[in-house]
Amino acid sequence: MDCKNFVFFDCECANTFDGVGKICSLGYVVCDSELNVIESEDVVMNPECEFDWYLFSGKGDIKLAYSKDYFRTRPNYERYYKAIKKLLTTGNRYIAGFAVGNDVGFVNDACGRYNLPYIQFRAFDLERYLEHKYNEKKKLVQWAESFGVNVAKFQGHKSVDDAMMTMLCLKAECMRSGMDAEQILKDAKDCFVSNEQILEQAAERAYRREVMAKITRLYGKQSPKPRFKTVLGQRFELDKKVLHDVDRAFELVRRIYDNGGIVAEHISGNGEVVFEDEPHPEHKKRLKSRGLGVISLPDLEAKLK
Repeated sequence: MDCKNFVFFDCECANTFDGVGKICSLGYVVCDSELNVIESEDVVMNPECEFDWYLFSGKGDIKLAYSKDYFRTRPNYERYYKAIKKLLTTGNRYIAGFAVGNDVGFVNDACGRYNLPYIQFRAFDLERYLEHKYNEKKKLVQWAESFGVNVAKFQGHKSVDDAMMTMLCLKAECMRSGMDAEQILKDAKDCFVSNEQILEQAAERAYRREVMAKITRLYGKQSPKPRFKTVLGQRFELDKKVLHDVDRAFELVRRIYDNGGIVAEHISGNGEVVFEDEPHPEHKKRLKSRGLGVISLPDLEAKLK
């Protein structure tokens, strides 16, 4: 078995407005094949954007490890790009993280923001592995506590500390399972994510937002000159399962509009909710109390030209 090094990494963002993460720190821990630490660093950078107010509000458990002023003094992502690319693409090493799909996506976002080539790499998601193995969903610090890691010495939402806790969780899992880290990763191929996969998912989310925006623009509107009048003046609300397929939902909303009907996000009284499947009797009862009826998707489509 080839002996590989391991890189554990984690990112923090100033904000994720519009679905785009703006990295303000990337922490990493480089280990040998026995998960002994070789190198670690918290790469702090200027996100060159506003910070989400929540991060410094004192509310909840999310608080960044450094001040806004300190972030502003640091170089931006572009200055660190070559070093980060080398970190994530150097041969003969595994890349890993906790809920790492988010972090891979943040690296993609940063490359996109600065018009830099995407970094081609794949990473092992420890969260997915532990969730599948133990059938439990926990935050990183909760897993660390369950593995007996002394979490008191780590600062929450400090990237390098989260990377270190991820490594210690995997190290504890190695002890518990009697397997070394490389064996665990080789046996868990479905726990890897690549930057290409995350890019595809981001493109799909962007497409869904675009189509949902088209649907939203038709909410509450009635065609002044409907092509047909099969549902003239009738009001409809789409169940979330019908909205799941955004292409089909947009075509349905457009046809209702062309047939003189009105679709709203939420209606009350004198309207029908469109369901793909027969709703639960209790659900129908609640809708009836709102003065709403129920119509199946096939029945509605049969009415529309």
